[in-house]
Amino acid sequence: MPRYTVEISRTETITYSVEATSAEDAEARYLMDGEETGSETASLSVESVTEEG
Repeated sequence: MPRYTVEISRTETITYSVEATSAEDAEARYLMDGEETGSETASLSVESVTEEG
């Protein structure tokens, strides 16, 4: 059976919870200090399918 490479494009919405002194502080620190609390795929599309080798 042949093997294929499938390339996709995905857009996600990810929600974080972070303790901060302001909205600006939270925006600056969410990746470093935040906890991911949810994610949802907003869009998904196949960009290409190619047979390997």
